[in-house]
This record gives sequence, structure tokens and C-alpha cells, in this order.
Amino acid sequence: MVRKETLPLIEASGKPYDFGKGVGKKCASRAVTYRKSISDSIMHSTGMNWKAAVEQAKLFLPYAEDFYPDYVEEIRGYADGARMPFEEAFALTCHELLFPSGFKGCTDIAVNMDVTAEGKVIAAHNEDWSSDAVATVVLLHGKPSGKPEFFVTSYAGLVPSCGMNSAGISLTGNALEPNDSRLGIPKVFPVRKVMEAKRIGQALASAMPGERASSYNNILSDKSGEIYSLEGSATDCAWLYAADGYLVHTNHYTSPRMQKYESSPNEIACSIFRYNRATRLIEDQLGSVTVESLKAILRDHVNKPCSVCRHADPNVHPLDVSETIFSVIYDLTKLEAHVLKGKPCSAEYARFSLRG
Repeated sequence: MVRKETLPLIEASGKPYDFGKGVGKKCASRAVTYRKSISDSIMHSTGMNWKAAVEQAKLFLPYAEDFYPDYVEEIRGYADGARMPFEEAFALTCHELLFPSGFKGCTDIAVNMDVTAEGKVIAAHNEDWSSDAVATVVLLHGKPSGKPEFFVTSYAGLVPSCGMNSAGISLTGNALEPNDSRLGIPKVFPVRKVMEAKRIGQALASAMPGERASSYNNILSDKSGEIYSLEGSATDCAWLYAADGYLVHTNHYTSPRMQKYESSPNEIACSIFRYNRATRLIEDQLGSVTVESLKAILRDHVNKPCSVCRHADPNVHPLDVSETIFSVIYDLTKLEAHVLKGKPCSAEYARFSLRG
């Protein structure tokens, strides 16, 4: 039998400060490990030391406070719980804005009842990042006061990657590298705010605020079958709708409107391959897609190491390597998360439910 290899489950509840403090206490050692990973990456990419990075991150704080003060308060609680200066914890939420070339990774597929075998809505995500960060990632089960319950995959319990809430809304997505980044709302703040949404319209509004510093490609799905892919930059956005019941996205702009914002158009071959490969595989399944059939796509090794299930390229510097470090599938119909730590080819997913 293949072993189940899942992310550690961290639970927290309460108002923003108390919620954050509880997570910080439970993730204190992970916070230290994550800080070293990020500071090493920034130094490698830019030559900027951690102290300078923390100072630069402070410039984003006023925008963050205006957009989502509850999350800033959560970070303050987290910092106290982890015994880390607030400025350093906040810098960790801004790190992708502090060096110009981030990690190329992540493959996403979202499908609704038009193409699934059992009438389900499902969002699937492979997270590709640096292997030294995998030890910091947790599955955060949040029960914030007066807001929807949620699961998010999170670096050190602080930096959200993707998630699903009890209203049947998920956010998954991919890193992009736009050429118009600026001072503004840090990219992870919209990710976290979407977890408060009770309607898909609220989620869409939260995912693409006007004063953003930059943007991921944010994929929003809800239990009624509405699926959008928001290809954003700092100053523009294309709203892509799953009119045919499915969406695929990787790490480049697919909309002609947004391609002028691609900062490195000659360095997206891996992303283009994974996009086309995942699209071909999901189109072969239309009408019969299940959680299990999506797992097979997430495990695909064609073009390894740059495959959907991505492996480390031995020819790349260790701090530039991008490989699949966890995988998650959200079943919005059943409010279940199927979660796996490491590469999908190496283990089986564990199942978690928001329905108790």
C-alpha cells in the first residue's frame, strides 16, 4: 500500500490577533526556518541582505493596512506568538515583491459539474517551489470569529498559498512575473481575504483590488460551478471564465490582453509545456472527471523534470530549483480537501473535511 504523506494540520480560532498568535505559537520553529529560506533566496537573487529586505517591505505596510487591517492584526499576533519582530513577519508576506524573479511553478485545473462524472466542482493544484521550504508548509484549519471556516495550505502558517472555505469557495492559482510591479497591496493579502467570502462575487472583488502591488493568477471556484481565472498584473487584469466547464493555468499569461506584461517571455517554456500537457489530459477526461482522475494528471511525468509533477533539475542552482512540494485537491461539493506533502508520484493523498 502506498503511504499517505500529508501536511501537518494546525488549528486556530478567534479574533484576528488571537487567531494569529495561536498559529504563531504552533509554528514558531517553522517561522525561523522559513525566514532563513526567504532571506537566502533574496540574497541569492538580488544581493540584498535580510535587514535591507525588512526595511523595503515596510513601504508596503500602509497599503496592506488600508486593504485588509484584520490580516495585519493577524500578522501582529503571529509575530508575538512566534517571538519574531512584526516587521520581519510582515516582510515574509511581501517577499515575492522584494526580488524581481520568483520561482516558476504551480499547475492548476478547475472543473465543474458540466464535465465531472458525479456532478462535482473540483479545484486541483500542484505547488512548485524550493525544496527547502517544504518543511515549513502546514494545512491551516481556521475558525475565525464571525467568518467562514477554512482550510489553507500555508508557509509557516503565515503565508497562504491556496484554500477552500465553508461557503464552498476556493482560491488556487499560479505565480506570474509581470513587468509593472509597484508599491501597493502585497500579493498574498487578496489570497487570504478571499477565505472570508460568502459569495463568489465577494471573492472576485477581493482577489483583484485596485491598489495591488502585483498579482498572481488567481483561480476562483465556487460550489455552484462558477469558475474564473483572473490573470492579473499590478495595473491590468483579464477575467477568464470556464464557459466549457474547465480551466487550466500555469505560470504565463494566456490572454492576448495580458501578454505585454510578461517580463521574461523567452523563459516560459516549462510553463507553456505544463499548460498544454494538463489541458490535453483534462480534455481527454471531459464528462468523466473525478478526484481520482485528477490525481493521475497531477502525477504526470511527461517531460520530466519539467513535468506537471515537477522534479528538481540537477543543472539548476539549488536556490533556483522549482519542484512540486505539495499537492491539494478541493472538492467544493463535499467540502473536502485531499492533501499530499511532497510529489504526487511518491505518496497518497489524505482527506480532510470541513463538515466535521
